[in-house]
Amino acid sequence: MGTATGKQSRRGASARSSGSAPGRGRTTGPAEERPRARPAAKPRRRPSAGATPRPASRKRPEPRAPRMPFVLLVLGLLGGALVSVLALRTVLIEDAFAINQLQQENRKLTEREEELREEVVHLESSERIADEAEELGMEPGEAPRFLNVESGEITGESGSDLEEAGQR
Repeated sequence: MGTATGKQSRRGASARSSGSAPGRGRTTGPAEERPRARPAAKPRRRPSAGATPRPASRKRPEPRAPRMPFVLLVLGLLGGALVSVLALRTVLIEDAFAINQLQQENRKLTEREEELREEVVHLESSERIADEAEELGMEPGEAPRFLNVESGEITGESGSDLEEAGQR
């Protein structure tokens, strides 16, 4: 009974859509049901003599590896390379700054060394030494005289001064 009621409601719905009033005209029953016909199957074509026959079962493509881990790996490597390049550049800039400071300090020390060398050359000059000796009250010496120990002779410009100094 439940099946007939279900079919009846379906038919009632189709009857309503066709414009007839519900419950009029037709009675429902198993004799009135029409079997539904299947649509005609399409005739299969046979392959031509030159065509290769299709294999009976198609091969499934091999499953692909997931792309997301690969993409994340590549992005991670690129990010790591970028950070490494930035760190390396920072270290190089710091080293370049330190090198620049050391070069400036080296230049200053080289200039100071030259000044000191010039000062030593000036202080070693005989003219300066003579001037300072005069300021201290020293007098310039006479020409040197030499004494020959074996013969006892005095040689030089003026031997008479020595004889006078020896008599005193």
